[in-house]
Amino acid sequence: MDSGEIARPKVPAFDRTEINWDKLDKTKLYVVGAGLFTGVTVALYPISVIKTRMQVASKDAAQKNAFAAIRNILKVDGIPGLYRGFGTVITGAVPARIVFLTSLETTKVASLKLVEPFKLSEPVQAAIANGIAGMAASLCSQAVFVPIDVVSQRLMVQGYSGYAKYNGGLDVARKILKSDGVRGLYRGFGLSVMTYSPSSAVWWASYGSSQRIIWRLLGHGNETETVPSQWKIMCVQATGGVVAGAVASCITTPLDTIKTRLQVSDSKQRQTARQVVKRLIVEDGWKGFYRGLGPRFFSMSAWGTTMIVAYEYLKRLCAKSEEIAEKPHEVVTWTLVGWLGFEEKPSLPRSVVGFSAMESSLEQTLQAGKLLRHVNALIVAHLRDNNLSQAATAVASATMTPLNTEAPPNKLLELVAKGLAAERDEASRGVSSGGLFDSIAGVPAGHGSVPLPTTSVDFSSMQDVKGSSKSFPKHETRHVSEHKNVARCARFSPDGRFVATGSSDTSIKLFEVSKIKQMMLADARDGPVRPVIRTFYDHSQPINDLDFHPQGTILISGAKDHSIKFFDFSKTAAKRAFRVIQDTHNVRSVSFHPSGDYLLAGTDHYIPHLYDVNTFQCYLSSHVQELNANAAINQVQYSSTGSMYVTASKDGSVRVWDGVTAQCVRPIVGAHGSIEATSASFTKDQRFILSCGKDSTVKLWEVGTGRLIKQYLGAVHTQLRCQAVFNQTEEFILSIDEPNNEVVIWDVLTAEKVAKWPSNHIGAPRWVEHSPFEPAFITCGNDKSVRFWKEIL
Repeated sequence: MDSGEIARPKVPAFDRTEINWDKLDKTKLYVVGAGLFTGVTVALYPISVIKTRMQVASKDAAQKNAFAAIRNILKVDGIPGLYRGFGTVITGAVPARIVFLTSLETTKVASLKLVEPFKLSEPVQAAIANGIAGMAASLCSQAVFVPIDVVSQRLMVQGYSGYAKYNGGLDVARKILKSDGVRGLYRGFGLSVMTYSPSSAVWWASYGSSQRIIWRLLGHGNETETVPSQWKIMCVQATGGVVAGAVASCITTPLDTIKTRLQVSDSKQRQTARQVVKRLIVEDGWKGFYRGLGPRFFSMSAWGTTMIVAYEYLKRLCAKSEEIAEKPHEVVTWTLVGWLGFEEKPSLPRSVVGFSAMESSLEQTLQAGKLLRHVNALIVAHLRDNNLSQAATAVASATMTPLNTEAPPNKLLELVAKGLAAERDEASRGVSSGGLFDSIAGVPAGHGSVPLPTTSVDFSSMQDVKGSSKSFPKHETRHVSEHKNVARCARFSPDGRFVATGSSDTSIKLFEVSKIKQMMLADARDGPVRPVIRTFYDHSQPINDLDFHPQGTILISGAKDHSIKFFDFSKTAAKRAFRVIQDTHNVRSVSFHPSGDYLLAGTDHYIPHLYDVNTFQCYLSSHVQELNANAAINQVQYSSTGSMYVTASKDGSVRVWDGVTAQCVRPIVGAHGSIEATSASFTKDQRFILSCGKDSTVKLWEVGTGRLIKQYLGAVHTQLRCQAVFNQTEEFILSIDEPNNEVVIWDVLTAEKVAKWPSNHIGAPRWVEHSPFEPAFITCGNDKSVRFWKEIL
């Protein structure tokens, strides 16, 4: 892999072809599946008739082979003889298939989670999980299928070898109920379960494990970097179906022969399973148990191969539109390079339905990031080519631009000269200068737009700042809501219109900020105002972090249940997530890329997990060997343009990563000694990082050099995962003093503590989050409460 690429995690090729149950449109699956499997049954049903005839024949009437059986059926009954009992089978097959597929997929997901902790090899894991799922699905579906099987097999053998004749499936059912009651319809149920459940378990176990083995033989192992074509996927699935059919038919044919003999016998010929076994041995010896093995092998292989290819196609056909890219085999393995580097933008799948992105604003933001990187590269190349090596090195380090970047000679001078000439020409014609940044700045800062990286404070000369500090405006606070357990985290939307909180009770509350303000008005006369507009429940363990999509009405959450869940808050009735990413670790922090097409997860793993929102593929950095890192990540956050991201780890380190290459470009080891670093975030201009730790310090770092610029003391936080955040103008920093139960505010430039206010929580708050656009912030606490703070006007 190229050094500039983002390394893909160990994801086998098979996993890239899998469509999980939660990604399927169930209604479409059942309706389309009924039609698809009916067609498959029409094609393969005659094989079942032939197999059944061979299994129930007496010694004298037994056909020597399947071809003799076919000739006999065609001679006596013609083509319709090959479809005896077909109507009955189709009637029962649809509900049986629905039960089977639902049980299979849901059990498979649960089984994989159960076997995961045992660290077995992938084929073994697949065999166990698929085997359990196949057996459970068969057990559930037999309650529907056995009565249909009994009736259809009576019809298949009617008039043959001494068996009675009937006038259709209803006549068979009526006579069975009259002579044997309901139990007659379930004759052979025990053996059916003993036959089909192991058969299903063996088939699905063989299919799951054989696929993994085949992928490995084809070179698509754990570290493959190429995604297989759809044709190759289909061939592997078909081969897996043949292997599974061969294994299952050889193992289960004896039980199937006994079961079939029991089901076709009427009340006068009723036999026990032991009597059937004895009779088979007397008539044909032990090989009698394998009567019909050829047709059964062909039936199971043909049916299995056709069924599995059709089923996998059906799942892809019925996948929810937002879950599957139009061309899932054309996923780009290093997509971020094209977004913010010098390469052309790759043709990525654009299928994030529900993310109502404002395309023009997004494109302008991405162009701005690309332009900034291009300018930085030109400056570095110009300085280097003019033998100003020290200056070139300093600029490259400060802007994270490769020192060996290439540019045409004197390109920077040429562009500046052209720009100055164009500016003079515009001035002479009375035209105001305008460009990319003017057009972006003109976009209103509403929900769905990405604001420009700007800052109100000049940090460049911070170390020389002396004199008096600014005063932080007075704020009023109000208890706005309460969770049923600890309120653990909070996040404002990019436009400041909404704020969400997550709790240990696994709930998420979404507030509309305007309603909170209305509630805080003393003269509100319209009755009680309810600022909570949505409540979501879909996690099974406490929620650690939240983030809003930059353009759409999407909220994501990371939790201790190892999952990242997507909630669409534009839908008033939605209570559950509409998409789920299942990670392998406790998800401590989440952060959307400014484009909205990617997200980062900070977990108990020491490497940030990058997810493509379109495909759910996960990427890990390949540049971590030299980091000597092994601690969980408490927080991860993108910079305003997505060109960098920062992590705060439990080992006290703060690390800056290149958003394009996923390489750690600025490790600040021991930023907070060996004590946990609990938070880290960029300034809007991306030049500095604010970090907080359990060593009771808040620190400001220069990105370009890794130097400590300022340290903010006077607030003790040693127990909780406390945050330090800027206010909306970046003139002040807010954090928590745990022993005194106070919100503490510092002047950014002087590092002087300018305010400390009682939190009004019972016990110290554990999270503070400031609005990005107005003088307002929110605090969450162990007392389960959520408090809103706003400036007193």
